[in-house]
Amino acid sequence: MAPDGAMNWTGGPDGLRMVASEVAALVRILGAFSRRSIAADTLDDVGSHAVPVVLVHGVLGDATNFATLRRYLAGHGIRRFSSFRYWPRLDYQRLAARFAAHVSDVCRETGATQVDVIGHSLGGLVARYFLQTGDARLVRCLVTLGTPYLGSTNPPQEVSIFAEHDPIVPPPVDRVRRRAHVVDACGHLGLLTDERALAAVVRYLSHPTVVVRRVPSRAA
Repeated sequence: MAPDGAMNWTGGPDGLRMVASEVAALVRILGAFSRRSIAADTLDDVGSHAVPVVLVHGVLGDATNFATLRRYLAGHGIRRFSSFRYWPRLDYQRLAARFAAHVSDVCRETGATQVDVIGHSLGGLVARYFLQTGDARLVRCLVTLGTPYLGSTNPPQEVSIFAEHDPIVPPPVDRVRRRAHVVDACGHLGLLTDERALAAVVRYLSHPTVVVRRVPSRAA
């Protein structure tokens, strides 16, 4: 986004790739919607990553939106998932109270002392608000995908992943210190399926102390 708030996109190869990415992501998301089993909790499947991962979809989303991400993470030994579901609503502060109960239930069911959280769009706001107002010790890592931000420091557990050409939540231009990736030639839905974004999620969950950097473009 340009400093004056205008969208800093005039088309070109990256813009065309973003459009193609969004269309492909939408097709995948719609195709997964009817297959409810792919969104089932798998807390008994420990794999090589013992920390349970709680997934939080966006305001008009669904737990099946994470089908591609779950498949990618499972290929890297991260297979212990639980989905926090909610009806479309914008009051993330109230949703955070329900989310806190969900996290507690996951910890009680699995015996884990902490969870990792991945939130897309409004889902990231729900998780972030919980960390800022609840028992943040229950969350080891938070990954937000295309989540709105304020001019304040994010929780220390959070890594924010933004899409360069996201018209809904463009990458930040403020000077607030936050750990963030920006994925080139990608849009809001593409963050759920773009392999570069998914790889960044795996890197952070596997090595939370790794310094994050800008994700290179496909053409790089």
